[in-house]
Amino acid sequence: MRTTALLALPLLALAAGCTETAAATDAATADASTADAALPMDAAPPTDAAGALDEPAEKVDVAPDRVRVVPTEWTRTPPPFPAYSLGQCPTLRTGPDAASSLNQNFPTGASRRQFRVLVPRNYDPQGSDRWPLVFAWHWLGGTGDLLVHEADLERAVERYRVIVVVPDQERTADDRPVNSFTWPYLLASNPVPEQTFFDDMLACATSQLRVDPARVHALGVSAGALWLTALTSTPRAEHFASVAILSGGLGYVPGVLRLTYTPEPNKFPAMVLWGGPTDRLIVNFEDASRRLRDALLDDGHFVVECTHDRGHALPPIEAPTPDDSRFAILWRFLADHPYGLAPATSPWITAGLPSYTPTWCDIPPVLLQR
Repeated sequence: MRTTALLALPLLALAAGCTETAAATDAATADASTADAALPMDAAPPTDAAGALDEPAEKVDVAPDRVRVVPTEWTRTPPPFPAYSLGQCPTLRTGPDAASSLNQNFPTGASRRQFRVLVPRNYDPQGSDRWPLVFAWHWLGGTGDLLVHEADLERAVERYRVIVVVPDQERTADDRPVNSFTWPYLLASNPVPEQTFFDDMLACATSQLRVDPARVHALGVSAGALWLTALTSTPRAEHFASVAILSGGLGYVPGVLRLTYTPEPNKFPAMVLWGGPTDRLIVNFEDASRRLRDALLDDGHFVVECTHDRGHALPPIEAPTPDDSRFAILWRFLADHPYGLAPATSPWITAGLPSYTPTWCDIPPVLLQR
């Protein structure tokens, strides 16, 4: 099987050192007790982590009878964007780098939050172009600033002509995390304020920037990928053209975390990437990723699965050219999968994977058996 180097992003968490492991272990205990040439994004598409788990082993391969039946006719258009929860959106601060794009004290629901809105230097708010919009959620113990730099987002917004929104986790007035695991996906968590925050970011970004409604995408890394997985089982999934889940999935930790899949009408293409049998950090991400892969296939989604061998750490990935992003294949995946593709279909099925796709990424065989 071929896997995709995109897991590089999720494992950025570990690039910051082992502090995430210690913090996550403590938090779990506490909670349990209580480029072909780079394609512009707007171009037309040519037992278990520290003993925490007792989940039974997953099957290695997708069942051979999971062959999707694609409707002969399929038409879907993106839904209207949500309204801002507090009436009139504050003016967003945008820029090409982490510093100039920072929005602080953004009112949302009963909270004030922080996030970045990166735009290319040639972004013209008065122009006629409509731009892709990508949401990106960071890992456990990370920050939006770290994700911008580790994922090379400043280069990506320029090269792939995208707008990228990077939320920061919620923190208290004395700068402590509100959620032990960064995002509210645990059993005892209340996800509604975080969902409202997403709605408000989407509402204000789309009302103030020239966003293409057919090119709203999302990616998440590690804890951020678990949160994105949870978000795609809510009506918010209706807005996503395609997603990249990097070391996330349907996570399970007894008494602490049990993510389940809820089918949604929008059959968004998904890249599901993980680091093989040793991809464990409290959550067994290999099992979680396989569960998500199977659920998506059963529900009629197109999936690219990527499995490297570096565990919960940066995968072995290189940029296709010296001036490109090392995550070029991720941006190419999002670019090639706009909103409204028929279930279980992709231009990659007929055209093949891009030439610079890592050897450990592939399309599940059931999607090719037509």
